[in-house]
Formats: sequence, C-alpha cells, structure tokens
Amino acid sequence: MSRGRQVMVLVAAVAAVAAVLYWAWRSRPDGAPAAQPVPGLAWVPAESGLVAGINLAAARGQPWLVAELREVAGAQTETLDYRAFVEATGFDYTRDLDRVWLGVYGASEQPTVAGVAEGRFAREKILAHARAQGARVTLQEGIELYEVQTRTQPAGNFAFAFLDATHVAFGSDARAAARVVACWQGRAAAVGTDPGRRGELERLAAGQSLWAVDDLARWQPTFLRAQKDLQSVVTVLAVGVAVSGQGLTLEAEARCREPQLARQLHDNLRIAALAGRLALARQPDSASRAAGEALGNLTFTREGDAVRVRVLLSPELVARLLGSPAATPARP
Repeated sequence: MSRGRQVMVLVAAVAAVAAVLYWAWRSRPDGAPAAQPVPGLAWVPAESGLVAGINLAAARGQPWLVAELREVAGAQTETLDYRAFVEATGFDYTRDLDRVWLGVYGASEQPTVAGVAEGRFAREKILAHARAQGARVTLQEGIELYEVQTRTQPAGNFAFAFLDATHVAFGSDARAAARVVACWQGRAAAVGTDPGRRGELERLAAGQSLWAVDDLARWQPTFLRAQKDLQSVVTVLAVGVAVSGQGLTLEAEARCREPQLARQLHDNLRIAALAGRLALARQPDSASRAAGEALGNLTFTREGDAVRVRVLLSPELVARLLGSPAATPARP
C-alpha cells in the first residue's frame, strides 16, 4: 500500500473513531444538575438539623401544577389566623411568596422553626395588622421584631422581622426569629458557615423546587425517633421535588453508616416497592392504583454509602394521586 493511501486510511479511521465518540457524548444521559449557591443557607441557624427550601416561583411557572394546587387548596379550610391576615393585608402566598428557606431544631416533641421568606410584602399593612393583634415588639440590632400569639389550637407564638423590602425573618418564637436576624447580620453562625455542610446541601438542593435534608444526629421528628432499626442504618435523609412540564420528579437519598448497610437498604427498598405495587394494584380506587403505578416506576441506585430513589410523576398521574380530573400540561 502506498504511503498516500496509508495516510488516507489512517485519517478515515481517526474520523470514524471521532464520530463514534461524538455520538456517544451526544447520547449520554443527563447528569445531575450542577450545584448552585443557595442564599438562604446563610440565614438559617447553624443548630438546625432539618434544613428545607421551597421555590414557589418555579411552581407558578407550571400552569398544570398551579391548577392542581388550587384544587387541593380549595378543599382545605384556612385557619382563623390566616384568614384574618389575608383580609387585613391582601397577601396571597400563591401569588406573592417566591422562596422560603427554613431550619428545624430543638426538642422533637416541640421543635423550633426558623427561616426566611422572600417575596412581595405590603410591609405597612402587615405591621399594622400585627400591632392590632397585640404584638410584642422588641429591637434586635436595629431591626424591629414582632411576636404575636396564634389563636389556632394548639395556641402558640409566631415571630417575624422585616430584613429588607423582600425578605422576612420568621420563627416559632421571638428567640428563633432573633437567631435568623443575627445570621442575616453576620453575628451568628448559619448552616452555610461550614463549607462542607454548605456544599452538601447545595448539591442536594440543585435543580429542586422543594427539598429537605435531615441530619439525624442533629434533629429527628418524633416518628423517626421511634424507628430504631432505621437509625442504626441511616445518618442523613434527603428528599427533593423538581417541577417541569413533564410532571414532578421525586428524588430521595439516604446516607448509610457503611456501604454494606447501603446494599441491604437498597435491596430491602426494592422488595418493599414491589410488594406495595402488587398490593395497591388490587385496590378498587383510582388513587391507590396510581400509587401502585408510581411504585412500579421507581428506580433505585446505590453508590458507596448512598442509596437513591427516583421517579417521574406525569401531570396525569399526579391528578390521579390527588383524586382530581386529569391535568393537561401547557404546550412549550
């Protein structure tokens, strides 16, 4: 074979390999969304064991989900406190609230909740309503903090403070709200102060419209404290919901104490999902059968000490789960 022909064959072979590599790259599955900064992590108190966030602005961008939420909300009875608040201020969380970040800490039986809400608020109307309710006002490093007593049973307290025009600190009592104010001003440690913890929370929150991460060593809800078997296996539980025109993508992750325990949890979850699917498929109601279908669509993966579960719920399946007429996703 002449040298010129050899060169041509070599070039053709390289081109073929390059074409295959390009096709493989274009056909690769979508990876996990890149972690993005989460502003609220700088304002949620560091002692929080459960940390959560919700992006209502993203939900409002999906008309099918808005319709479902309205259907569900219409069947709920608003509390006396909330009805009075809406009447006095004109605030509508489905329209005016964009994002919320919160943390939970303290006793499981009576947890402390503290966080920040972002949105559009009629400040003067809200403050006037709080004063009319007999709010106790204190000053926290130049910021007014309002604490009111709720009338909804069981009665308790609720505290808030305007941090600026679009951010409101809140807490289950004045001390909790004051902790958020201190984080906002940089006077107290927040969950985002620890770079390692911030990075892990940002990874789990990436691409999610709603997310929650519970470090079981820091805080546990009452129902989890009774699950001794689970506590001996899992150290961190995380859940997330991503909203899109295709539906709701639900993801969950459990960090185990060691890889062997993760392998056992992975296998047990798959068996439980299969058993649940078979049991629900025999139920007469549509919601149960929809739940069984969702269980059948679950995908399970394991990596080291982590077990992950994922499922996509179409708008039609969400409607069946909620027992409402099938929703139609908006055309792109």
